[in-house]
Amino acid sequence: MNPESMFAGKAYLPLAEDVQAVLSQSEIDLPILPLVVLKLLHITSDEHASLDDLALLVETEPTILAKMLRIVNSAAFGLSHRVSNVREAIQRVGFRAIRTLALEVTLFEQLVVPSRLYHFDRIHFWQHCLSVACLSKAIAQEIGHHDPDEVYVAGLLHDIGKVILDVYGRIPYSEFLGNLAPTNGLLVDEETQIIGMGHDALGAYFCAEWELPENFVLAIRLHHERFAHLGLQPEQALLIAIVSLANLIAWTQGIGSVNVLRHPILQPEVAALIDMDQISLRSLLARMDSEVKGIADFYNFKFPSAETFRENLLKATIDLSRRNTEYHYLEAELRRKVESLATLKRSVAAPHRSLDPREIIQSTLEAVQREFLYDRLYVFQIEDKKRKLVLTDCVDMTASAESLVGTELDVTPQHEGILSCLRQKSPVIVSGTTEADRELLRKFGIAEMGIIPVTGNDQLMGLIGVDFIQSGRAVDVAELSSVAIVANELGMALERARLFEKYRVKAAYDDLTSLHNKGSINELLAGVFERTSSGKGDLSVVMVDIDHFKRFNDSFGHLAGDSILRLLASALHRFSRPGDHVGRFGGEEFLVILPDTAFEQAMQYAERLRKEIEKLGKLLLKRYRGQALTISLGVASYEPAVKSREELVAKADEALYSAKNLGRNRVVGMFGPIRKFSP
Repeated sequence: MNPESMFAGKAYLPLAEDVQAVLSQSEIDLPILPLVVLKLLHITSDEHASLDDLALLVETEPTILAKMLRIVNSAAFGLSHRVSNVREAIQRVGFRAIRTLALEVTLFEQLVVPSRLYHFDRIHFWQHCLSVACLSKAIAQEIGHHDPDEVYVAGLLHDIGKVILDVYGRIPYSEFLGNLAPTNGLLVDEETQIIGMGHDALGAYFCAEWELPENFVLAIRLHHERFAHLGLQPEQALLIAIVSLANLIAWTQGIGSVNVLRHPILQPEVAALIDMDQISLRSLLARMDSEVKGIADFYNFKFPSAETFRENLLKATIDLSRRNTEYHYLEAELRRKVESLATLKRSVAAPHRSLDPREIIQSTLEAVQREFLYDRLYVFQIEDKKRKLVLTDCVDMTASAESLVGTELDVTPQHEGILSCLRQKSPVIVSGTTEADRELLRKFGIAEMGIIPVTGNDQLMGLIGVDFIQSGRAVDVAELSSVAIVANELGMALERARLFEKYRVKAAYDDLTSLHNKGSINELLAGVFERTSSGKGDLSVVMVDIDHFKRFNDSFGHLAGDSILRLLASALHRFSRPGDHVGRFGGEEFLVILPDTAFEQAMQYAERLRKEIEKLGKLLLKRYRGQALTISLGVASYEPAVKSREELVAKADEALYSAKNLGRNRVVGMFGPIRKFSP
């Protein structure tokens, strides 16, 4: 069956020509899944399959029959006496259990036993698949899924694309793993970058070719991706969510499909579809441990010890903390970089002359204070994920040494005043009608508080709070209505600032590579050059050009050329320090700005980068036959004789063309009378 017709109108299966581009065979009908596996998979998904169907199939495969009976007679099943045939095994253990066991043993025989011919660690891979299958089934049972056995099979098959890539890929999976950079990231993204397709897409394609049930194909294709927008049936979406969660749990327990630190992400859909409070994680892990022990005894596996589990869980926790910290500082950095523009239309209350959200908020609060003489004004921003309000800005006329900034408020159903303001989007005076409201007033040391909603595009963005903590005056509801007009303008100004930042960032980056574009990198260089020329530190620049780039486009098409540009951009980003700047200068040329970097250090950086791309290019020869990926680099460093940034870039460009003329795949540096070559 053609998968494109099976999933007409769907965008989640790759095209046949894209699949062929990553395979070494010339015939698209490879690989072929053995007939016995296909029949077992169909029996597994067929509600009407009979005992006779299963018994007849297994009895025709003596090796599978022998191993299956060996498992049934093992301590894992605890039978009082040995069974000698399939029918007796079904009667003692159950049709569903034997059906699943037969599939498990058959897949092991077909996918793992032949692994001596390949370098990809299939035993490690099979441990992961079995663990995900066991966890998937346990989760399904915990949440009351109608068919835990179907979920088990989906978990068993979810990573089958990795085996296909290792056996049939132009770049074998083992070679891909051997060339992974020593940084964390999503494994499936790096597969797409280097191999040309992820294991999820390739596995799903062939499972559709083999006419496996659509639910299995979907679970294989989407266990790493968002899927809420695809309009799937509820049972399909739940199956994907279960397999995704089981996959993540297995990785955190040190049972990944490959022996590298590349933890998967968990899609937001999983939390929406599976109530984690409904699942006993202790029971879940206990079930997995029990299943895994039986598996380990039969297959002679050695699963990670308890100490290794703890170590892997700690690594995962540290990695998650690192990512959260990066996002935190990235957001703060973006806020600091918002630039001021022309004066906006004056408001009757608050002149918004800036597009910095903090300045907008502060000027608004100060203007309101001048008009209405409140003792304190503060802004609460809404944190949806934490379901709380956070006080982020404050104008305090009482000269109190105690700052309110950072105060957090967990909103509960008992906070009637706040909830009324949020729901009706109108001003409210909180006077302590409920215990939660009284606790809020005690926390702020006041008898009453006026709160006003801040909205933008009809969406709540936060609240303004006001009080008279020092003077003891009563809050006037009429005044709050006037402040609401100002709050509305504050919301519009903050929305403008958000849009400005969105488009400012978009305008500064290259769409294809996500690096700085030429205008942005030139602007950055101007600032660094001015600082360096005033005697503050060193400065070097590196011009990078892809060798014979036109041949990639001519031989493999422009999509291949785009892929090469993205690969180089990723390497440049990976090799750069936090203070460095990397931009696409035009076509296949890139510029790297290295602040506080002397000439020799810049040469070393360029040579490391050249070697890394040369190594990657050798791997990609299997994908782009006859065309090795290499780069030439030109290095130039600041010296007093260089009077402008344009002159510095021109020197790097001259060095780059020297590298080209000397045969490419080399580094040439220019610094005063020195001209240095590498290698």
